[in-house]
Amino acid sequence: MRITRAMVGVAMVGTAVMFAGCGESSASENTLGPQQAAAGQPVTLTDGQILGVLLVANAGEVMLGQVGQAQATDPTARDFNARMVTMHSEVIKRLEQLAMAQGIAPAESPVSQHLEQTAQKTVDLVSATQAPAFDLSVMDAQVAAHAGTALLGDSLLAMQVQNPALKDELMAIRKTVQAHLQEASNIQTTLFNAKQP
Repeated sequence: MRITRAMVGVAMVGTAVMFAGCGESSASENTLGPQQAAAGQPVTLTDGQILGVLLVANAGEVMLGQVGQAQATDPTARDFNARMVTMHSEVIKRLEQLAMAQGIAPAESPVSQHLEQTAQKTVDLVSATQAPAFDLSVMDAQVAAHAGTALLGDSLLAMQVQNPALKDELMAIRKTVQAHLQEASNIQTTLFNAKQP
C-alpha cells in the first residue's frame, strides 16, 4: 500500500484538530501544505525520522502531562497526567538507548515538525484554560494526543519502519498508547458526565 502526502495530510490535519479540540488550528497550518498533500506524492520516512517522530510524540505527552499534573483539580485526572509524565519519560529513555544500541540517529521530518508545533499549541491552549473547565480540557487533549499517535503509528510509521528493534519498540509503544487512550477516554467521559445537569 502506497502512503501519499494526501493521506498523511488528512491524518495530520485530523491529529491537529484532535490535539487542539476547538482551538485555532486549521488545515492551512498543516506542515505539508495543502498543495503538497493534494499532489499525492509518497511520504517516506527513514528509521531515523521514525525515531524522531516517536521522540517528539512522547515529549509532547510529557509536556501535556506536566501541565495536567500541576493544574488538574480532579484527583483522577491529576494522577493520570502524573503517570503520563513518568511513563512517557521512560519511553523516551528506552528510545534513546535503542538509538545508541542500533546506531540510529534521530532525524527531523515534516511529520515530527508538525507534531512538535501541534503539541506546543495544545499545551499553550490547555495551560490557558481555567478551572472548572481545565480538567475536562486536559483530558480532551490527552484523548486527542493518544488517538493521534495511534493513528500516525498505524497509518504511517508501522508500515515503513525497517530496523527490527525499532519495529518491536514501536509495537510496544502502540500497545501502551492504546491502553492510555482507553483510560483517558474513560476519565474524559466521567468528567463530562459530571458536568451535565
